[in-house]
Amino acid sequence: MLRHSSTVTDDDIRPLTQEVDPTAPGYGNHLSFDAILRRCGLAWTVFLNSLDGFGAGVIVPRVSVDYLSEVDRGSLDIDVAVTKVGTSSFTILCAVTQDGRPCANVDVVLVSFDYDGRSTRPLTAGQRAQLEAHVAD
Repeated sequence: MLRHSSTVTDDDIRPLTQEVDPTAPGYGNHLSFDAILRRCGLAWTVFLNSLDGFGAGVIVPRVSVDYLSEVDRGSLDIDVAVTKVGTSSFTILCAVTQDGRPCANVDVVLVSFDYDGRSTRPLTAGQRAQLEAHVAD
């Protein structure tokens, strides 16, 4: 598992309040859903770049999110763990927390992809071994 930490600032929240009515219910005081996904994308990219052979060549065909509570200003942690390894795909869970409070669980299916040939490709034995070493219990 890898923990990726960042800080949510007023500037992270401000773009949403500028585009919608800041007095509308549910707007203006928390990180938007898409900003949470962007931070998860950064977290799993950092994780994959820490492994050999994952510098490029993956696509995201599926993302499933359970939003559990609002993300406010302050420290934000995203724990990245592998939950499943297949022949050409694998699934990663990003558990988003703030001050120990669960905020979101993001399941991401990633597929090994050959951009030149525009097709999926099997994971190498080395890639599989590295991913399997990080499978969460």
